[in-house]
Amino acid sequence: MTRVYDDFLNLSCDTKIKTAQDGWYSFDETVFYGEKGGILPDEGTINGQKVLELKWEDDVVYHRVDGELHDPIHMEVDRMTRWCNTSVQSAFHMLDGYYAKLGLHIVAIGVHPDNQWYELDTKTLPEGHLEEVQAFMDEQIMNNIKTEISYVKGSDYPNPHYQQYDEVRIVKFGDVDTQPCGTPHVNETKDILAFTVLGSAKSGRGTKVFVACGPMVNVRLQEYNALLRRMANAATAGFDELPHKLEGLLTSNKQLTKEVDELRRELYEYKAAELLNSDELVLVCPDADPKALRTLSQAISARATRDVILAAEFDGRTSFTIISPDGKARDLFEKLKTAADITGGGPPKIVSGKAQLSLVEFQNIANCTIQ
Repeated sequence: MTRVYDDFLNLSCDTKIKTAQDGWYSFDETVFYGEKGGILPDEGTINGQKVLELKWEDDVVYHRVDGELHDPIHMEVDRMTRWCNTSVQSAFHMLDGYYAKLGLHIVAIGVHPDNQWYELDTKTLPEGHLEEVQAFMDEQIMNNIKTEISYVKGSDYPNPHYQQYDEVRIVKFGDVDTQPCGTPHVNETKDILAFTVLGSAKSGRGTKVFVACGPMVNVRLQEYNALLRRMANAATAGFDELPHKLEGLLTSNKQLTKEVDELRRELYEYKAAELLNSDELVLVCPDADPKALRTLSQAISARATRDVILAAEFDGRTSFTIISPDGKARDLFEKLKTAADITGGGPPKIVSGKAQLSLVEFQNIANCTIQ
């Protein structure tokens, strides 16, 4: 196993092409790390050309750029990308050790800079747990634990899974965590820079804890600050006034929503009464909108004293509701089904459906079939 990744700040080298095939290159040496072991791939340049892809084949990293490469080769790994990838990987190692002592396990991680998280195998976290995690990580960074990397023969490693390898790389962070891992890590915990717990949410397997780590803490702070400023400007409030102003806006919005709902109810009751003045079987919904059709159907159902069909056309197809005060809506639906390609269903007094017909075609079939 190459020792090149033992120093995460080993970001450049001069080398020669070893193989070149179908746009992929391997080199006598490389400082690039491809996606593997729960860490994202490096970014950077080779002879000034941006690296587009990296892939592993066994222990060899293959590189692809947008063009041809010729010796001599000079490669540069992007410092910020390596720092982002490495800091979060190292932080999760220490959290592995932290949770092992609590009898819990991290079952999945998210390492993308825009979405960093880890998932625990429990849906119930004790009160104050996230604050304790924050305090733990703050302490590890301030204590500046040196990262110890060692190599042992695979045959000497106690875990049978690793005994197939010639060599196993062991990464140790003091007495916090020790485990086999081949990825780059920070040289000491102060290189993590910062770690912030953002919150948590229940997940399918347990609990997801959302975090910001390394250089991404500054990025998140800047994003959230910009967002708060936009919100404050939109609400014409200062930062300190923003929570109170938003609470007031939400309360006002709820009240307005209630008033709008009441006005809409009154409007559809009026429209229902107006439509029911007609003797037609098929009543055409005046608003070509699925929500309007549903709301108007409920209003007509409350007033109807005879069988009617409320219909509206959307994109060349007809949506309809059969309303039957005597509970014959399903029977009427079956009659329509014998004459047209329709789908739908519902209780005996109100059945909703769709027809692959224009509104005019549907009206003609309904009038001929039912009346």
